[in-house]
Amino acid sequence: MTTALASVASIRPIQYGICNWGNADVWTWGSRVGHSWRMSGDSSNADVWTWGSRVGHSWRMSGDSSASWSYITSIIAKNVNYLNYVEFYGHNDMDMMEIGNGALTINEQRTHFAMWAALKSPILLGTDLSKLNATQLAIIKNAELLAFSQDTTVGAPAKPYKTGTTTPPEYYTGKSAKGTHVFIMNVGSAPANKVITFSEVTGLSCTTCKVHDMWTGKDLGTFTTSYTITVDTHDTAALLLT
Repeated sequence: MTTALASVASIRPIQYGICNWGNADVWTWGSRVGHSWRMSGDSSNADVWTWGSRVGHSWRMSGDSSASWSYITSIIAKNVNYLNYVEFYGHNDMDMMEIGNGALTINEQRTHFAMWAALKSPILLGTDLSKLNATQLAIIKNAELLAFSQDTTVGAPAKPYKTGTTTPPEYYTGKSAKGTHVFIMNVGSAPANKVITFSEVTGLSCTTCKVHDMWTGKDLGTFTTSYTITVDTHDTAALLLT
């Protein structure tokens, strides 16, 4: 398959995903063959992320998706362990997104999309687009989150920069051509104030930073040392710091 893909590379782009449900350490070799790979599945784990890049472009990270908060958090939690395998042309496939399906709240759908984009999973929608409302369409069309996911300068995903007692971790950071991005989940059952301490953010060079909201596209102001934001239950804040 590697030879076959190479033979047509100059003719047309092909996204080759490896769907072996996370078997055989695909994340360690998948990018040598394809672009993405599944990360877990219905049988024993064969670590597809260790070899998927030799065969495909992406690899699945889980069994089939479901429109539930527990699924969303579980697959994020698994991906956190394998983010070092993600780069240009090699992606952990967190499965199709459930925007508009089931009983997911708007906050949970925002987290679903933001974290799939932040961790640079392939963006695949498993829903009837004709049934999405304006709010849901705005989520999946968010230009700044999509730009981070598809940044042409930085291939690496956002990664946790500090951990606490939650599963998955709540604080992530990643680079793009625009600067340093911070994504903050609230996995709790009530709104919570989340503090971004600038000195804790990996690779952030400013101590007085401009803070920009990626959801609204608005500048929030300039802050020194830290920035505090209230994140609603099961929601995710997405910020650009420069």
